[in-house]
Order: sequence, then structure tokens, then C-alpha cells
Amino acid sequence: MAVQVLLPPTVSVFVSTVLSLLSLALLLLLCVIRKKRRMEGTYRPSAEEKKQTGAAGSEKPGLPLPLPKEERLI
Repeated sequence: MAVQVLLPPTVSVFVSTVLSLLSLALLLLLCVIRKKRRMEGTYRPSAEEKKQTGAAGSEKPGLPLPLPKEERLI
């Protein structure tokens, strides 16, 4: 048997307003944290190099770009 709880309309409006404001504040806080994180990261080039060499696997280290054509005299 379900029990129905009837609240006065002012209470339900108050609760919905508070929940809406809390969710908006949480969303704003998350956006600010993400922006701050993006702007104040750490610079670790050695970690990036390790990540790139780990992805390459056992391939032999080669030149990242092909050599230019040999220059000749006219």
C-alpha cells in the first residue's frame, strides 16, 4: 500500500528552486575547475617522450620526417 505525502505548494516550489540553484552552482563549479586545470597544467616533456616511444613499440628509431631531395648544380 503506497503512502501519499501531500506537501503545500510553497514547500514544493521552494525545494525545486533550491535543487535548481544547487545544480546550477555545481555545474558552474565544474566548469571553473576544468578551465583552471586546462590553464595551469604541468609541463613534463620526459613523460610525453616516454608515451610516444611506448606507443611506437619495438620499431627501430628512424627520422620522423623524410629527407629532402638532394640539391644539384644546374
